[in-house]
Amino acid sequence: MSPEGAPAPGEGTFSDEEIEAARVLFARPAVFMMGAVSVAGLPEPDLPEVAFAGRSNVGKSSLINALVGQKHLARASNEPGRTREVNFFVVDGRLRLVDLPGYGWARAAKGEVKKFQALGRD
Repeated sequence: MSPEGAPAPGEGTFSDEEIEAARVLFARPAVFMMGAVSVAGLPEPDLPEVAFAGRSNVGKSSLINALVGQKHLARASNEPGRTREVNFFVVDGRLRLVDLPGYGWARAAKGEVKKFQALGRD
């Protein structure tokens, strides 16, 4: 670390080989695996997972679509609170991307909002 707190050259950065490996991984096929509405319905933890969490309508689903280069893999909407399940996507059989329900404001009944937001927290 440099005295200013920023990483020194070569420290905290990715090599060209690591960047290329990530590019190749995310260029591979990505498919919807499943949506879970309860903790009991979650898949076995047999692959590494990257979960996307955040407020409703901030672009979690859109980010997943951008990462894998597909426009309609993760369902994105202009309506807050559209993701109401924990949605799993598998990239090349090697990695799971997990789209969590948003927290905060959503257009749905209060009881329903509490249910899907609690699922994301659990």
